[in-house]
Amino acid sequence: MALLTFSKTVLKNLFSEPETLNYPATPREYPERSRGHIEIDIENCIFCGMCMRNCPPRAITVDRAKGTWTINRFDCIQCNYCSEVCPKKCLHIAPGYCEPGVEKVDSVIERPGGPLPMPKPPVKKPVPPKAPAAEDKKADEKAADSKAEDTKAETSGSTNPNVPRNDIDNCVFCTLCARNCPVDALTVNRAEKVWEVDEDTCVGCGMCVSNCPKKCLSIG
Repeated sequence: MALLTFSKTVLKNLFSEPETLNYPATPREYPERSRGHIEIDIENCIFCGMCMRNCPPRAITVDRAKGTWTINRFDCIQCNYCSEVCPKKCLHIAPGYCEPGVEKVDSVIERPGGPLPMPKPPVKKPVPPKAPAAEDKKADEKAADSKAEDTKAETSGSTNPNVPRNDIDNCVFCTLCARNCPVDALTVNRAEKVWEVDEDTCVGCGMCVSNCPKKCLSIG
């Protein structure tokens, strides 16, 4: 009886295809949404550093001065968090795994055409001396209103499509945009109702737009 059972198994294996793959001659087809390795579209990267700051194992290094994006494949845990926080959506997880090697080497990807221009450091404006409140209260209110109008006109008239623009009439000056700016390009003064953006420092990452509760900021 055992011989007949074994004979059925032999005949089945003779006329059926093998269960294993002829690897590596036959490449494996990975299922959808498999977490293989991180890839980057370096042409669309603005080197804002959001992926580096939000990587749990600190496997990513962004060097804006050199125009390089580096990842340590051994430390990467394929959590996909870097692609979720990327403002330009230039990071994604590709199916399949990297070719194994005998040495621990970081993958360095350089931006074609050289690095992006470095943003200028923000210039701190001198604080004017405080005037007596009783005498110059009306003058201070008039100056604040004039400054707010100038800021509104300057922001709405910007020709740079990567610089955020603010609908100042709907802005509540909550400072969330300034606190979430990775390069400190925004200045918000809630007391004087002033919102300013440094065009030379701004990298156009869009973090201010996504964190605005009133949706009064826009890019493009």
